Amino acid sequence: MGGPFLLFLFVKNTAPIDKAKLRGRKMNQEHPFLSADERERYLRQLSMADWSEEDQLKLKNLHVTVMGIGGAASSIINNLLLLGVGTLEAIDQDTVELSNLNRQFIHNVEHIGMSKAESLKIYARRLNPNVKVIAKQVKIDETTIDKTLDPKTDVIIDTFDKWAYRSIVNRFAVEHKTPYLMAGVVSNCFYTALLYSPHTPCLNCLIGRFQGPSVVGSFQAAIFAINILPIAAMGAFSIAELIKYLKTGEATNQFYFGSLYNTKQDIRFFTLFLSKHFKNISQEQGVKWGTVWESEGMTKLKLSKDPACRICGNSQFGEKN
Repeated sequence: MGGPFLLFLFVKNTAPIDKAKLRGRKMNQEHPFLSADERERYLRQLSMADWSEEDQLKLKNLHVTVMGIGGAASSIINNLLLLGVGTLEAIDQDTVELSNLNRQFIHNVEHIGMSKAESLKIYARRLNPNVKVIAKQVKIDETTIDKTLDPKTDVIIDTFDKWAYRSIVNRFAVEHKTPYLMAGVVSNCFYTALLYSPHTPCLNCLIGRFQGPSVVGSFQAAIFAINILPIAAMGAFSIAELIKYLKTGEATNQFYFGSLYNTKQDIRFFTLFLSKHFKNISQEQGVKWGTVWESEGMTKLKLSKDPACRICGNSQFGEKN
């Protein structure tokens, strides 16, 4: 394999599903060809039956912004660098700590105390210098997001581990009609979905409880048990969703939840924040969310918008009738 934890999945749909066209968003065409170095570097993937030079050029012209430079982001960023994304922008407020290093493999012991943004620049330069990297050490909140995120970015990938931060990023994505890929892990499980309002639900349609100090506070103080395995799987499925969007210009409008084991997994940090709408459409498809998950393998749910969503339903950012 071409690097640590790269699971190279170009997923083909085998069953008909409803797709929402990602209309009206033109991608950058700054790079019209591949260099000789890039042709050699990407030789193996260019040899795949379902990956063409045109696809590689689309990826080279893509500007992806990753929120967070931690564990979930490590897998996402590593895959993007190895595949050959054109511009990788990443944002995180933290510095590298020793306790990060069981899963955040883009950092190392020599970078303890360094900003994660600076650590990423070093990792990326060594792995694939063809990728333009923009890394920022910024705390994202309501006062900084508009100054920090580029509204012209092609895709936002949100790996933040706090739903309150994700809600801020989601609002930005809805306002600027930017594809928003949510990706995260909980215990030995992972989840991902590519959302693009107004054509698909937004994050607020699925996650209805971003605030609530009494609930959030008890979790924020906890040490969450986590290792690299669900992060590696999450990175593959998430980037596969991005590749499908890149190749077709369509969103699959699917939510993926995966578990590596059939033992009991504590998923409260995910399920406590789910919206009534998402619980209802999940139950209609045979999935009832609780505090524990015991099923090994992948669960796939078809998504729908919440008509009452305060962000994308009837808001100023929503689709006009």
